Amino acid sequence: MKRWMMSAMMLPLAASVAFAAAKPAKTAPTGASAAVARKAAPGTPRVKAHMRPSVNGVVPEGSGTITYDNNVPFNRNGTLGGTVGNLFTPPVDPHGVASASFRIAGNYGTSMVLSIWDKEPASFMLLHRELVSSLPSSATATMGTAVVPLTMAIVAHSGQLQGGLRNSDYATCNGDVALNSTCDGVALTMGGVDPGMGFHGLKVPFNSTMFVPTVTTVAGTGTSLGTINAIFRITGDNLPVELMKFGVE
Repeated sequence: MKRWMMSAMMLPLAASVAFAAAKPAKTAPTGASAAVARKAAPGTPRVKAHMRPSVNGVVPEGSGTITYDNNVPFNRNGTLGGTVGNLFTPPVDPHGVASASFRIAGNYGTSMVLSIWDKEPASFMLLHRELVSSLPSSATATMGTAVVPLTMAIVAHSGQLQGGLRNSDYATCNGDVALNSTCDGVALTMGGVDPGMGFHGLKVPFNSTMFVPTVTTVAGTGTSLGTINAIFRITGDNLPVELMKFGVE
């Protein structure tokens, strides 16, 4: 049995960094109002992202961060909905997650939904979900890395975790894998490029008409992204660095 619990202490939120949002290049999706779709349910945790630049194509990560990517955005996942990210296998149990860092491939507005799931043998159970604001939009989507504290840390967890961002569920984004578009999604590395730790890209698939979904359990083992990693990292207790400072000089 996996063991996990949520701490009762709220972590300090990172400082907000102003970011000029580019005007969306696409027409707003039909069939649903973008303004309505972007409303979060009452009680949804919210946090502002702190944007920081990459250094020589690399975001240095300190002790306690698991990183599977080479920090070079290539495209986004073109399927609709679900949480697209990485399946993390921490080498030490129990462990915790206090924050996440990531790069986005595209964004319709300036906010996205971050989720972390517990991986069971035949299902996924939601551990944490929050609405992240102050993110770059559209044409500037891939600029910088977002560093986001969890509004409530995950502690004393054992086993695998899937963490990532909500993929757009608008029909106009079906098949759209381009960077810097108005389709929400985490940035992915180029297929077949192994930065040294293998491939961990995984999607927790589910459908939802809500921008911030209420789904908390998903049956199945997820959808592998193949020879791809998401540019999404987790930081916390007992999470030794699995890959450090790999990138293009």
